[in-house]
Amino acid sequence: MKKLIFLIFPLLLTACGDDTPLIESLNGEKITVGRFESAYEASIETMSRMQNIEKKNLLEFISKDIDEVPEQFQSLNYQFQKKNFYDNYRNMLMIKLAADKAGFTSRQDIKDILAQVEMQTVSQLYVQEQVEKKIKISDEEAKAECERLRGQNSQLVSMPIDKCMMLGRGNLKRAKSQEVLPKVMERIKEGVSIKHNDKFDLDAYLSSDKLPGLEEEKSKKSAEEKKD
Repeated sequence: MKKLIFLIFPLLLTACGDDTPLIESLNGEKITVGRFESAYEASIETMSRMQNIEKKNLLEFISKDIDEVPEQFQSLNYQFQKKNFYDNYRNMLMIKLAADKAGFTSRQDIKDILAQVEMQTVSQLYVQEQVEKKIKISDEEAKAECERLRGQNSQLVSMPIDKCMMLGRGNLKRAKSQEVLPKVMERIKEGVSIKHNDKFDLDAYLSSDKLPGLEEEKSKKSAEEKKD
């Protein structure tokens, strides 16, 4: 099975009215129990949605001893152990504070990158949620898929039925997601009002060889060569 790569998106903002115990402060930035737990829960939710893993299954993998978890999920188990997650969260917060202090996050190019990443993330999460609403898999379907997979892979025969059904459910979910995705995208687009500018030749603009930022990069390179 393909090895999974996991990302953590910690919640770096302090919740209003947080009266939970203080863990520590970094440059005056307070990390409370509530803030840490909000970041942890948000990351679990993000992982569940982005990787299309049911939240209860994800939590089950995390709660077990790492040796009991399938190899492809061991990095996930390690990452979400509370100590490991806290260390990572704390390190990222320190780096962000340093970046803020240095003016890094105030730069327009960084703001543009963050806006693009936000748009990509929101788009993916929204589409995923709309797809999820269209998919219903019964226990009977999950069990039938489990038996089908067992017929293809003898190693699954000894797998407990609940784990096999979980595998079957995930398999069906991925297949059905691809089926409903086009209809979901069509429905989303139907809800957006579009008004074209008839005075702008979009086809000509898109077929042009001129790429955004290319001339600026050429000018920078030319200036650097002249310095040398």
